[in-house]
Amino acid sequence: MAASFAVVACEEEFVPHLDFPPTEVTIPAAGTEELAEPITVNFTANAAWTATLTGEGVAEWLSISPKSGNAGDASIKLDALVNTGNENRTAILEIAVEGLETIQVPVVQLQKNAIDVNGEDTYTVSFKGGSVEIEVGHNVDYTYEASAEWLVETKAYTTDKLTFTVAEQEVNAPARTATVTVYSELGVVKIVTVTQEAWSPIVWTKSLSALGATAGRVGVGAFGNYVAFTANGAAYLADAATGENVQAVPLPDGFVAGGVHVDDAGNLMVSGPDCQVVGDAPSGGQMGGNLQLYLVDPTTFAPTPLVDYNSANFYCTEMGNFRVKGDVTKDAVIAAYVCTGPGATYVLYWEVKNGVVAAPAYTLLPDYSWDASTGVAAPAGATLADGFYCITYGADYDLFYYDGTEWAKTWESPASWMENFNCISTTEVGGKKYLALTMSCHFNYDYTDIVVLDVTDPKAAKEVFKIQMNFHTTNEAGLTYSDIFIKGEDGKLAAYVIDPWMDAVEKYLFPLGE
Repeated sequence: MAASFAVVACEEEFVPHLDFPPTEVTIPAAGTEELAEPITVNFTANAAWTATLTGEGVAEWLSISPKSGNAGDASIKLDALVNTGNENRTAILEIAVEGLETIQVPVVQLQKNAIDVNGEDTYTVSFKGGSVEIEVGHNVDYTYEASAEWLVETKAYTTDKLTFTVAEQEVNAPARTATVTVYSELGVVKIVTVTQEAWSPIVWTKSLSALGATAGRVGVGAFGNYVAFTANGAAYLADAATGENVQAVPLPDGFVAGGVHVDDAGNLMVSGPDCQVVGDAPSGGQMGGNLQLYLVDPTTFAPTPLVDYNSANFYCTEMGNFRVKGDVTKDAVIAAYVCTGPGATYVLYWEVKNGVVAAPAYTLLPDYSWDASTGVAAPAGATLADGFYCITYGADYDLFYYDGTEWAKTWESPASWMENFNCISTTEVGGKKYLALTMSCHFNYDYTDIVVLDVTDPKAAKEVFKIQMNFHTTNEAGLTYSDIFIKGEDGKLAAYVIDPWMDAVEKYLFPLGE
C-alpha cells in the first residue's frame, strides 16, 4: 500500500478546464426557406463534456449537434428554424464538463425584420381638408414620401412608449446600473438611469461557534415561528424569521440528539445519535447501533418514543438519516437508510396509521453506499403508495424514485466523482411539489450547492434552480454532514440549511413562479 500511495502521490493532480469564449450566441432570423443560417461555436475542454438546450419551447425551433464529446478542441453546431415572429426568441446553452460547474450561455435568435402599414388602402377627404392617419408598426427604420405638395405631414406632438426588457439578475450579484439617453436633432433631451437591485436569497446566517459546535451529526427543521437544529448532541430553537433568540431544548439528562425532524403538520421530532458503529455483526464486521426517533412535546419538550430499532434486528453495519412525511400523530411514513455492508443498502420504513407506528419493512435501494452518512432515502408522501426518493454514493449521485414496483432515475446529477449527497427535503407550494438536496464536493465543501427540483411528476423531476451555498469560517475540527429543510412561506420557498463544515445555520428564501 505504501508503494502504491507513493506512485499516486507523485502523479500530477488533474484539474478540469473549459475554455468557452462566447458569453452569448446570436443566431440570425433567416437563412434558407425554412432554416436560419447555422451557427458554429468552438471551445476547448480537457475532459468529457455534454451540451444541452433549455428554455420554454426551445425544442420546437432550435437543436444542437453533437450533444457530447471527449477532451480536446470541440465544435457545436446550432440549427434554428427561421424566426417568423416580430420578437427575439431565447434559449440557454448549457455546457457541462466533468469536475466543473455547468456554464450557461444565453442564445438569442433575432426577430424577423418587419414593418406593417395598418388601415385602409384608400381615404377620401372633404374639400375643406382634414387629416389622414396612417399607422405604421415596425421594428426597423423606415422612410416615406408624399407624391403631392398639398399632402403635408403634420408634425403633431405625440407620445411614444419605449419598452425595455430587464434581464433577470444573477444570484448574489451586486446591483447594476444602466442609462437610456433620449436625443434628437435638438441634441440630448434627457438621460434616464435604470438601476436593478442586487438579489441574494440568503435571509440570515448564524454561526454555531457560540454553541461550541464541532464536527458531528447535525439536523435542521422549521415549524411555526421556530427553526430547530441540533449540534454536539444538543437541540436548539431560534426565531425562524431572524435566527435570533437561540435557546436550548430542555431534553432529558443524558439524552444525545443526532438530528432534528419536522413533518408536514409541524410536529417536532429528534432522533438519537444514529450512524454509530458498535459491537460485532453476526456476519463479521461491525454493527450500527440503534435507530431512535422521538416526538417532542411543543410545550414541555418531553420526548415520546416513535421508533426504537436495533441494528441487530436487521444485521446492518450502519443506519441513519431519518426522513418523515405526513403527520406522525395521524398518517405518515418514516424512512431511514441502512447498510448491510458494501454492495447492499436499503430503505427501512415505518407506516403510521391513526398515530400508530406499524412494524418496519424494507426495500433494496438501486445502488449502494458504504455507510449510512453517504446516502439518503425519503418518503415522497404521507402514504406508502406515494413511493420513495433516494440518492446513494454508488449510483452516480442521481436521484431515483420508487413507485412501489421499481426504482427509476428521475433526475440526472451533473456531479463528478468527487460529489457527495446526503440530504433530501420535500414540500408543496402553490400546488407544485418541490424536492431540495445539497450537492457538495467531497474534498472541498466550499463548493456545496443547493439544488431545488420540481417533482410534481415524481418520475420526471425538473431542475428549478441551483445556487452555491453561503460559507463562512472553516471549522478546523473536521467534517460533518450538512442538512436541509424546505417549506412554503408566503408563496415562496424557504430553505433552512446547516453547511457541511457545521459552521453556520442559514435561511434562504427563493421566489417561485416570478
